[in-house]
Amino acid sequence: MHLPQSASFCVKQGKNKYEYQTDNYGGRLLYNDDSNSKVQVFGDSQVLGLDIETIQQHYLNTLYKESNFIIYAAPNNGPYEVINFLNQNKKILQKKIVVTFSFSTDLYRILKYWNPKNFVALKDYELDEILENPLKYRLIVFKNLLLNKNFTLSRYDNKKMQDLFLNSDQEEFYSNLIEYFNELNNTAIKLDLEIDFIVTHPYWVYSIDKENNLLELDKKLNEKVEKLICNSFHSTKKINKIFISKVPETLQLNDLTFDKRHLKSSKINLKNYREICRI
Repeated sequence: MHLPQSASFCVKQGKNKYEYQTDNYGGRLLYNDDSNSKVQVFGDSQVLGLDIETIQQHYLNTLYKESNFIIYAAPNNGPYEVINFLNQNKKILQKKIVVTFSFSTDLYRILKYWNPKNFVALKDYELDEILENPLKYRLIVFKNLLLNKNFTLSRYDNKKMQDLFLNSDQEEFYSNLIEYFNELNNTAIKLDLEIDFIVTHPYWVYSIDKENNLLELDKKLNEKVEKLICNSFHSTKKINKIFISKVPETLQLNDLTFDKRHLKSSKINLKNYREICRI
């Protein structure tokens, strides 16, 4: 999946509107006026930056302050879709790239049954059409809501996402995470890439206290999440830098994006793998 290619358009999130500019492969362009270098970033909607308009607002800017960003990411873009993109577009890849893993949803997108066709409403050729005719987008979404039983505009709330995780087979999660990371590493070897790997915690490690407008960290749940992260992802020769987000014990409810399914970029604090995993 990708954004419209070679386009400028506006994305509305609640009452806010954000300007997007993309290259001819659908990568979102974010510029640092003082830099001529660029970093290619791959992932899903968390790294795309739903709540930002400038590179200074992006959470990766703390790690790559001297660079412009090209972010090849889109909603429902899973980890294996990223690997497919790397293999299909190796001619445009830099020697060093950044690959992100959003634990909120990517954990489920590496399961055997995941098929992006069940969750994506638009085909490539329709992206340009909806920029000229936004009404057509609404019609396509409506058609998918009627005819595609897997397609939805909503996601489980935090409590249901927590229950889904806790009631799932943890060994299956672990084996799928290992399998995915091995494939990413093998892709890096085959394409001769160096990869910085970024893992962001799931928004659903927080329980919502609506009365006080707070997000409260579920510490036991977070321990299970971090155990999976730390046991599954280890530095290799080609993936030798791993960063993990550090989660505070409380946040404000409005520290989630408008859709309540992503943490705002300003609230993502990246730490070296060893600081989180204590190895």
